[in-house]
Amino acid sequence: MPDLECVRLLRSTTLGRIALVDRQGHPLVFPVNYFFDEGIVVFRTDPGTKLELAPGAHVAFEIDGYDAQAETGWSVLVKGISHDLSEPADVRAQRIHFWPVNPLVAGAKDHWIGVWVNEITGRLFRPLPGTSAAGT
Repeated sequence: MPDLECVRLLRSTTLGRIALVDRQGHPLVFPVNYFFDEGIVVFRTDPGTKLELAPGAHVAFEIDGYDAQAETGWSVLVKGISHDLSEPADVRAQRIHFWPVNPLVAGAKDHWIGVWVNEITGRLFRPLPGTSAAGT
């Protein structure tokens, strides 16, 4: 999928998944509400695993969608390094605090994490000609 389409899809939704690696080297995946702009995926969190593991780490962020009627799907994967933006040190980070990041889960979510995008890839999923995703 072309980069511009990946960016369009990143801007079209607000729910994705952040993938981190814990201290024992095991992968962890968390759903997060996010906002994407200026090559940065931003989400808010409370103290806990995401806040402990994400800052300074190489992470993956993924969104996807599926149209059951058309039997098509898509997936966008972002790779980058995450940073704690809770106490912004520059104008760009200060501006991010005005972005519409609206967590659905209750809590203050006072900590802002930004993923500086190094790579974006995307894929489209369609059934093979003459078949359907349902297997008929």
